Order: sequence, then C-alpha cells, then structure tokens
Amino acid sequence: MARVDILWGDTDGTPRVTPATLEDKSHSGVSVRLKDPIQIGSHITVRWGSEQVSGTVTNCRREKSGFILGVKLEADGGRDWK
Repeated sequence: MARVDILWGDTDGTPRVTPATLEDKSHSGVSVRLKDPIQIGSHITVRWGSEQVSGTVTNCRREKSGFILGVKLEADGGRDWK
C-alpha cells in the first residue's frame, strides 16, 4: 500500500485532488482507497512521486473506512510499474 493523489474533474468540471491509498495494481488496473466516492465513468489520474497512471473508474464501493475505487487503466501506457 502506498500513499497517492487522485486527480479528476467533478460533475461541474472543477479540477479536484484528494489523497488516497493504493490498494492493488495489475497490468490493466488499480484499486485505491479514499474518503469520498468518485462517480463511475470518471476519468482520473493516480499520481505518486514522479509516477502517474490514468484510467476510468469502473466501480466504487463503500467500505468501513471510506470507499474502494476500481480503475481500468488507459490502453496507451501507464502499466510499467516500478
């Protein structure tokens, strides 16, 4: 698990940033834990240090300590994890 920042635009198009925890990663997606939900279908960027990946929120479920987002990564890169 690593601390990351989630960047996205809300329903009004206002840029947003929120802290999150990277829970899991694979070649095709990531899951992150955060305090507030992000709408399914939203395009987000997950950033940590000098690294970042972008994708689309495919699911968002409530857990005891917040929400878990499932994110499908874009096909054009962002899969070379270090």
